[in-house]
Amino acid sequence: MKSLHNLSGIAGKNANLRVRRVLKCSALIGPFKSTASKIPPELHFACPCRPDGYSLVPQVHEPENEIIKGEKGSNFTKRCRVFVPGVGIPFVDVYWLVRNELITKTQPSEHIYTSEQRLWTQDDPKGVWLERPLFFSELRGEDFYLNYTCRAYSSRGFPEGYFTLLPTDPNIILPFGLVVGGVTALFIISVTVYYIFRIDIVLCFRRVFPVLYANKDLDGKLYDAYVAYPHPGAFGFNEEVEEFVLQTLPKVLEQACGYKLFIAGRDCLPGQAIMDSVDENLQASRRVLLLYNASTFISKKHTSSTSSNNNNITKINDRDDKIESKTSESTGSVGFDGGNRVVSDTRQQLECMVAMNRALLEGSIKVVLVELEEITPAQLALLPESVRHLRKRQGAVCWWKALGVRQRWRTSSRWRKDKKKGGKDSQMSPSLLPSSMFWKEIRYHMPVRGKRAVYPEKTALLNL
Repeated sequence: MKSLHNLSGIAGKNANLRVRRVLKCSALIGPFKSTASKIPPELHFACPCRPDGYSLVPQVHEPENEIIKGEKGSNFTKRCRVFVPGVGIPFVDVYWLVRNELITKTQPSEHIYTSEQRLWTQDDPKGVWLERPLFFSELRGEDFYLNYTCRAYSSRGFPEGYFTLLPTDPNIILPFGLVVGGVTALFIISVTVYYIFRIDIVLCFRRVFPVLYANKDLDGKLYDAYVAYPHPGAFGFNEEVEEFVLQTLPKVLEQACGYKLFIAGRDCLPGQAIMDSVDENLQASRRVLLLYNASTFISKKHTSSTSSNNNNITKINDRDDKIESKTSESTGSVGFDGGNRVVSDTRQQLECMVAMNRALLEGSIKVVLVELEEITPAQLALLPESVRHLRKRQGAVCWWKALGVRQRWRTSSRWRKDKKKGGKDSQMSPSLLPSSMFWKEIRYHMPVRGKRAVYPEKTALLNL
């Protein structure tokens, strides 16, 4: 009676009535089964079951005291399956409980509901399967972290099984994929943007954060750049080269940008030896601007040919051959492939050889290649190996692109026409702006410096 009282408090009124029937049937039929006596006919009415049957302790197969995860907002179904070994139809009822309260609602409109108990027999082993499902129309937050118990009520005991409902783990694959994809896309975009606009980005960064760069005024150098160019009498020299070196470069880099340049023919000391002048001033410079065109570096065996830019090449005299060979033997640095690469001007040869030696072998100075006109593949093959190597490694700043890709710098008839009339060069004027791409590239390779005072002093050689 005490166990019956406890069961009544948990299961409720309907379960109580069913359990009473089970206990009453067991109490009436039990003595006859134990003595193998015939059951009186009047007990068939009091115990509505097969009197010749028997049942063992029910076995709860589902749920298996497990943890089940469900997604919030979705519907969910769980079966309670109980097997009752024996013969005949047993008096066993299956119910779902949560928080020790029976779930008796069967209407689908409810948040949590169940359905009628279903049973079927089994021959091997003999017994009866009982099933009652539990339905969740929508999983809510209050449904999680609770034990849902399936209990079988019988005269032989109350076996049970339960499951604990937990929310599903966050789906990190999709967010992780989105994060990785976003970072990858951002990286690709950043690299692409930097590759396209790296010059503008670096120049802007230098202008905005100058404190991040060391002050170059304290490194003992006098010049920001040493300008090496074809001198008068050398291959590649013409009026356009002279005007670019002596007028355009100082106007933009010195007056507009604040750099200080060393230009031979303007800043040389009168009477100073060429070797001493080149060595001292290269050592006092932070960069070397090596200006060249298709005719600047020309070998002796190609003196009778003409370049694709209509550059007429003159013959090399014996005096310059001797000077070149002596200079090549004395320097022994990275250079011009022996006697096949003959440069007519001694100063230009020294500038190129010393600059390449310090840039490629010593790494003590940076050489910036400046192409004054477009170089064809055939002309490129005639350049010194050191120049080709440096051009392939870091590229060249192309002045001819600033004047237009389709128009050759030296063959511009309009430029010659404007010069004869004494007017200003209409094609060059747009390229004198420091904000143009050519000058941005030059400034990109130049040392990081702030604005400085302009150096108006000129040497006597400039006025000759």
